[in-house]
Amino acid sequence: MSTTLFQKVEPVSKKARVVALLKEAILSGVIQSGEQIVEGKIAQQFGVGQGLIREALIELEHHGFVIRTPFSGTQVPKLGLEDAQQIFDIRICLEPLAVGLAGQKATPKQLAEMQDLVVKAKEDAESRNVDRFFESHLAFRRKAWQLSGNKYLQQALERIVAPLFALYLIRGSFNREGLIQTVVECVEHEELIMKALHAGKPQEAAYVARNFLMRMKDNLGSKLLPTRE
Repeated sequence: MSTTLFQKVEPVSKKARVVALLKEAILSGVIQSGEQIVEGKIAQQFGVGQGLIREALIELEHHGFVIRTPFSGTQVPKLGLEDAQQIFDIRICLEPLAVGLAGQKATPKQLAEMQDLVVKAKEDAESRNVDRFFESHLAFRRKAWQLSGNKYLQQALERIVAPLFALYLIRGSFNREGLIQTVVECVEHEELIMKALHAGKPQEAAYVARNFLMRMKDNLGSKLLPTRE
């Protein structure tokens, strides 16, 4: 008889279910871009405490699906083409800096962790699972921000980039083939970044990141974010 031991399977928590349901409502358009989310109202509909809803919204904010503003409440981001272009202007300046710093400071173990994230993103891309891919791709970018060692740079990128990734998913159905092509290009650029980092060339990795972001900005309004009528 096999002596293999298995860990107990934990039941899905209430918070996880609430997060999943709210995310599904945002992606499907039941909760629309720009719409205010009232914690008390949502708690009543779910039949749970308001504290649980607040925890779920904090998690959704981390992934860019909502924006929480002090004294103003929580709402789904409402980003148009001009907003996305302005975000990319900032990313083009800041993200290559983060990649370059990460290349200077990352240990071999940390580079291996980044490489694992590239492998995961590539698997998601090959399965054409856009939702999972963008989660993996964002994880790769967040790892670079973290390894930069500059907490202010990391915080700035987290604040502006996460809502943009969520927007790709919320509006993904508007130009899915364009998104699929973008996914392929994302994987290729991740692999080029890692090739440069493994070779000990952080500035080359930063150059790759900058060129990629500039190309992505040029694709706004066509492949990525067609304006919604």
